Amino acid sequence: MRHYFLDTNVVIDFLTRRGAFAVPAAKLFEASVLGKATLYVASLSFSNINYVLRKENTLAERIDKLTKLARLVQIVSVDSHAVQAALASNFTDFEDALQYFAATAVPSIEAIVTRDPKGFRSSTLPVLTPTEAVAQSR
Repeated sequence: MRHYFLDTNVVIDFLTRRGAFAVPAAKLFEASVLGKATLYVASLSFSNINYVLRKENTLAERIDKLTKLARLVQIVSVDSHAVQAALASNFTDFEDALQYFAATAVPSIEAIVTRDPKGFRSSTLPVLTPTEAVAQSR
């Protein structure tokens, strides 16, 4: 079984069915349901996802989607260590740094899955696109 940390953009692609990006994101969640992958999402992603969903969804719809998401993934805390490490890092995007340091706190995570690999140039973990992660989890 593969263990993948999902960047917020991948989860938003899945929840909003965002164009061509939705298919590989949905396949990742399918791999999870089939027991081929365990998916991890940072706690801060829930806030960011809620913010994006508010444009097209009522509060009740957002809460429903986030509740279902919480059942499908392992939630990784963004704690004080992740914040301090992100502040001291050479990441150019602070939110990516927070996600990265949250992911590195979980030893079983094998890779970060994102549509923005350049945001994780400083990563010591492998960085995969959703399509690459799906191919590895077959």
